[in-house]
Amino acid sequence: MDNEQLPFQPQPIAEHEKRLIETFDDLEKHQLEFLDEGGKRIIELTTLLLGLLIGIATLGDEFPPAFLKNNVLGRVFTLAALVLYLGAMFMAMLCVQPRRYERHNYNLTFMREELDRIMAYKMRALWWAGALFCLASASLVLLFACVF
Repeated sequence: MDNEQLPFQPQPIAEHEKRLIETFDDLEKHQLEFLDEGGKRIIELTTLLLGLLIGIATLGDEFPPAFLKNNVLGRVFTLAALVLYLGAMFMAMLCVQPRRYERHNYNLTFMREELDRIMAYKMRALWWAGALFCLASASLVLLFACVF
């Protein structure tokens, strides 16, 4: 088939289009690393803020502290922040947790499907970890607002 019978004429790829393709190739290549690093970062931040929350709640020689004794709203926000931070940590740990994957050495279609499943699983876990982390942080801010 010669070029006169083609319904369109292929155009050479422009330099800026090549850079765009390379950028997306690079994003795809590093996606798993990015998701794992995001999960690790949420675990670190959650650990820090959980330590802060527990430190504040156990401050002093009596438990619960005086500023939470007769403050029902403060207790609700404290409990909500605690549960949400633990949920965020759990979801982030699911994101970075090593697990067995099927490897199809000679079937690229199955390899692509497995990679897509891996990335979808990690993205979903990281999304939930981030959402729970934001809700927990909002709850912590509301706790500080109602206590101080």
